[in-house]
Amino acid sequence: MYLCSRRVLIDCIVSEWGQWSECDTACGNGMMSRTRIIEQKPQNGGKHCPSLVQKRGCQGLKCHNHHDRKALRETALLLPAALSKSRHENDTSDIRRNLRLRYKNAFKHNRGNEYCVEFEVIKATKACHKDNTYRGLAEGERVIVRCDLEALHEDKTVDTLASNSVQDDEEPDTPKYRCRGDGLTGRNTRFTTLAMPACRGKWMRLTVGQPKKCPSSDAQFIFV
Repeated sequence: MYLCSRRVLIDCIVSEWGQWSECDTACGNGMMSRTRIIEQKPQNGGKHCPSLVQKRGCQGLKCHNHHDRKALRETALLLPAALSKSRHENDTSDIRRNLRLRYKNAFKHNRGNEYCVEFEVIKATKACHKDNTYRGLAEGERVIVRCDLEALHEDKTVDTLASNSVQDDEEPDTPKYRCRGDGLTGRNTRFTTLAMPACRGKWMRLTVGQPKKCPSSDAQFIFV
């Protein structure tokens, strides 16, 4: 008579999660992780060990200056570029026309200082795909956003010429201006559309350095 010895199944046992690591990026989007270790290896067909590493996104805030930190926190508010064209056509009846005539040499009232920024869409909500106007805001697509005169704001945080802001070349001591949400090169920031708030997401700025002037026909959207 033979006795059959029964093998005991031993499941894998792991420790509790350790502390989260610091963000691996000093400035901008990065990753942080935490780990755990195997305390008991599985035996005799017991349950396998679960993942030993966990990761999550993080935001590095140790940027070079206050301007960079501010730019990374901003959300770009967008409208279709078609509204820019109609807005220019209505300049003659716009109440701002008097200001431009009175201060025609002032930077803030000179349409020659408008500029464009190119982005690559990293992530977008499903709402963007439901409207033909915003279908260009799809993952992997590149879009050009125009900064019109009406959306320019004085950038008081900038103290260097190597910034995203534009400045009057003939008068270097004049204030710098930019559109809110125009981002930092190579960094992910957020966008949302004014007419359809459910359409929002993240994109990465591709334009390097000081943005270039561009015709309104090149842009798909405008900053608000």
